[in-house]
Amino acid sequence: MKIPKPRSTPKPRPGADAFPGTDVPAAPGAGGIALRAGGVQAQPLSAGQKRFNQLLQRIDKLKAQIADTQALADTYRPLYASTLAPLQAQHRAAMRRMALQLDERLGRKGLTPAQKNALADIVCALSGELAAAGDADMAALHDRHSAQSLRALQEQEAAGLRAMMKDVLGERLDVDLEDESLDPQVRLEAMMRAAREHQAHQEEEAQRRQAARARKRSPGAAQARAVRQQEDARAMLRQVYRQLASALHPDREPDPAERQRKTALMSQANAAYGQQDLVTLLHIQQRIGQLAPGAACEMPEARIAAMTTLLKQQAAELEGEMLGRQEQLRQAFNLDFYQQPTDASLRQRLALEAQDMRDALAQMEEDLLMVRDDAGLKRWLKLQKQLARQVDFF
Repeated sequence: MKIPKPRSTPKPRPGADAFPGTDVPAAPGAGGIALRAGGVQAQPLSAGQKRFNQLLQRIDKLKAQIADTQALADTYRPLYASTLAPLQAQHRAAMRRMALQLDERLGRKGLTPAQKNALADIVCALSGELAAAGDADMAALHDRHSAQSLRALQEQEAAGLRAMMKDVLGERLDVDLEDESLDPQVRLEAMMRAAREHQAHQEEEAQRRQAARARKRSPGAAQARAVRQQEDARAMLRQVYRQLASALHPDREPDPAERQRKTALMSQANAAYGQQDLVTLLHIQQRIGQLAPGAACEMPEARIAAMTTLLKQQAAELEGEMLGRQEQLRQAFNLDFYQQPTDASLRQRLALEAQDMRDALAQMEEDLLMVRDDAGLKRWLKLQKQLARQVDFF
């Protein structure tokens, strides 16, 4: 089946979603607030001003990449579901028919003990996989042919995982493995959650200890300068936000349409201030006339340095967010670790997975035909044994 190519849609850019239902224009790009040397006789930009411009461009690029990554996820999640879900359902139905057919054959004579054992193992594998997908009848079928019930196997897995966690973490987790009222899967998830919380707690403790050691040491010139720059940056961010809050206070606006516009702008300013998003705050200042084009060139170096500190932090956070979103896409769509999530790579992966599922379904249908009589069943069991040996070898 040929995978349909999604319709190309304009890629969202920062500020392009501006305020549905209002007349607020979209935010300009970084070029709108970048520092520029004006005129032939103008002084060239300083190193600090150049760095400020570079960070603005980097932040705009990161925001665009994040928006593009989200657009890929929004496009391919439903496309993967609509393409693969029907194939998965057909394959599970074929597996169920195979499990029931083999179960019925186990109830009749004519097989050696070794053949019966091999057949029972296959029934357990098929029914166990289907039971994990929520098929209660297959769970009962598994337990009829297995020395251990699915619940016992899950409890055994939980116990092994718990032992591994205790060995790695070096202490007992507050999860009661013996609580029979909890489903084994629930206990597994609780242990994983407890492990993550424990790791986060350990990291926080390590950071606190590091900060305490740093406070005990007499601050050097570089450290004192970094602290001062951070304080200046926070003060400057508060100043920009307060200027916007004063100008955009909707209660002071008698005109209903303008009050709605200011409310929308103030909402965006509040969100940007909460995220320490300096770029968005500066864009809003431009929209309402608080920051005239070219005015940034006249800012003193100290103010540019404070802004640069904030921009560095914002760029680092956006970098982490972008990498995290890309990794989520790789995991969600089974991309290899070295593959960048792009329209081409996601389309190729979807086509490969769809073809693999069609091949598996065709093979299952062939197997169902082969095991209908005893001669075919015995040939099929020999083939499965050979395949298992090849898998073990590799």
